[in-house]
Amino acid sequence: MGSPKFPRKKYTTPFHPWKEDRIKSERELMKKYGLKNHKEVWKAKTYLGKYRGHARELLAKMGAKEDPQVKKESDQLLLHLTRMGILSAGSSLDDVLALETESVLSRRLQTLVYLKGISTTPDHSRQLINHGHIAIGERKVTIPSYMVIKDEENKIGYTGISPLNELSHPARPKIDMYKTGVTAVKEEKAEEPSESKEASDRKEEKTKEGKKEDIESAKEEKTDAGEKITEETTKEKPAVEKETTEPAEQSKSTKQEKPAKEEKPEPPSKAEEEKPAEERTEPVKKSETGNKNAKETNKKKGAR
Repeated sequence: MGSPKFPRKKYTTPFHPWKEDRIKSERELMKKYGLKNHKEVWKAKTYLGKYRGHARELLAKMGAKEDPQVKKESDQLLLHLTRMGILSAGSSLDDVLALETESVLSRRLQTLVYLKGISTTPDHSRQLINHGHIAIGERKVTIPSYMVIKDEENKIGYTGISPLNELSHPARPKIDMYKTGVTAVKEEKAEEPSESKEASDRKEEKTKEGKKEDIESAKEEKTDAGEKITEETTKEKPAVEKETTEPAEQSKSTKQEKPAKEEKPEPPSKAEEEKPAEERTEPVKKSETGNKNAKETNKKKGAR
């Protein structure tokens, strides 16, 4: 029986752990189906490997003699795989050998929740299952790798306690609305904007034409205003030139007059230099005599 604390492995590891091609293919499957790690890919491979090995043994036994036991076992194997949804009805043992790991991964609860439109992404569906929002019929299932039988496929939905049962919940995807008939209302509302779009396009065309006309009229007004301004400037230019020329003439006259007022004393000529020194000192003597007369007048005033 084994210990429940340490259960047996449900998968077999690959013989060589570091092959690049195998690792790349497993990573692609993990992204596509929202798997947690490589172990879930190995579980699907071992699950499929058991059925393929059993089918190989049955084919080998059927080749020698027709045994009713072999036929019974082959029928049971095919019936089981059709119930699981891995094979279609009327398939043979050769079809079992042609199966791939994706045919098993597509029957997991996580992928079916996503394909039903209950979640937005495979990772979102895994989260909903782990948090207890997904049920099969009235039974809550919290295992993302649960293999769903074909009869249970239509019973997948939200649990009765889950708040996601409300249509207005933000975590509920928009794809899931078609079940409740909300899409009919949305389609009607979506048709109305189609007509309004045509009207809006017409309005935009009208507004564009109106803008073009306004721009052309503004350009014409600018040209008319420019012509008027040029005419006015041409008329005013001669008067301005006269005003500007008069101050220039005045400035020239003032420049000529200024040097006449501020004439510097000319240097003494040669004739004056040749005069005797006595004649040169005459003004000095006159000043001395003037000073003496002023002193005498002052003394007389003091005596009085």
